[in-house]
Order: sequence, then structure tokens, then C-alpha cells
Amino acid sequence: MKKTLWLLWAAVSSTCLFTACDETSVVDEYANWHERNQRYIDSIAAVAETNADGKWYIYKSYTQPEDNPNDLGLVKDVNDYVYCHLEESGTGTVSPIYTDSIRASYRMWLINDVLIDQSFRGDFNPHLAVPAKFAMSGLITGWTTALQYMREGDSWTIYIPSELGYGTTSSGNIPGYSVLKYWINLAGVYPTGTVLPEWK
Repeated sequence: MKKTLWLLWAAVSSTCLFTACDETSVVDEYANWHERNQRYIDSIAAVAETNADGKWYIYKSYTQPEDNPNDLGLVKDVNDYVYCHLEESGTGTVSPIYTDSIRASYRMWLINDVLIDQSFRGDFNPHLAVPAKFAMSGLITGWTTALQYMREGDSWTIYIPSELGYGTTSSGNIPGYSVLKYWINLAGVYPTGTVLPEWK
């Protein structure tokens, strides 16, 4: 009888031990990160190229020469482009250029929906949010590329491959090879030499 009880206790202890190990095991949510990000931007590129709702725009990095549309043998590298979806059109008529400064409200996520940065809390309210100030020349390539096609008041979702973002090395809490997903509202455009006014 004692032997049976001892065997039963040993079996229960082993089960608890394995269960405890199972509960404390940590899944690496950044495993195969480079490969996963490449698959993600490939899928976004495919959706943008299909443009089913007519609100997708694809822009080549401003740092690279435009493709020759007559060169049918040209291979397009998905990572040379930003993929933009129009969420809401503004009433402005001005788009920023490289030498301008801007004001913008934004949120930034990784492909696993981890929120990395934001300029406002809660739901976006253009009357309450105080947009951040940026020099166009100081932004990552993907932002600068997309913003040059936005107009004041526009809200876009922008997908930026790592090559046009922070590249292969980590930057703060952004791992290397990260595709960046931004929601951006362009609130103001200020040419070179303009003193940015305090936000109303």
C-alpha cells in the first residue's frame, strides 16, 4: 500500500513539475524576425498593387532614381518602396518638400501590433491632439518619402520596409529588420525659414 501511495505521489509530482515548466516557458515573439518581416511587407505590397479599394499608393524611396517605365526587364525590389493607404483626405493643398518642417500626429507599431511610439493618447481628436514637430530632413527615409505626397489634413497608414526605416540593427525597442506601420495625420507644413508657431 505504501509503495502504491509513493508511486502515486511521484507521478503527481512529475506532472506538476512538467506543468510548472510549461507555464514558465517563454515564447520568443521575435523569432525568425527578419523572415517574418519580409513576408509581411511582401503581403502588404501585393495588397497595395491590387488596390481593390482605390486608396493605395506606392512610392519609391526619394533617395533612389525612379524606375524607367519603358524598361520591361526591370526587377522591382519590394523593399525600395513605401506602401500608403489613404484613411481620410484633408482640405489642404500643400505637400511638404525635403527642406520643409512639419507638424504631424502619429502612432507606430511593429508587425506584431506592439505599439512603439505615439504623439497622442486615446482616440485621435484633431482639436485636442498637439502634433509633434519635425524637420523633413531629419526623418527616416520612409517617412520623408511618404510625406512628400501627403497634403495638409490627410490621414494615411504607411508601411515602411526596414531598409527605409531603421535597417538591420536595433534602435531602442525596435529590433533590426523591422517593418514599421504608421498612422499619420499631417497637420501643418512650414517652408524653410518659417518659425513654427505654437499649436493653436
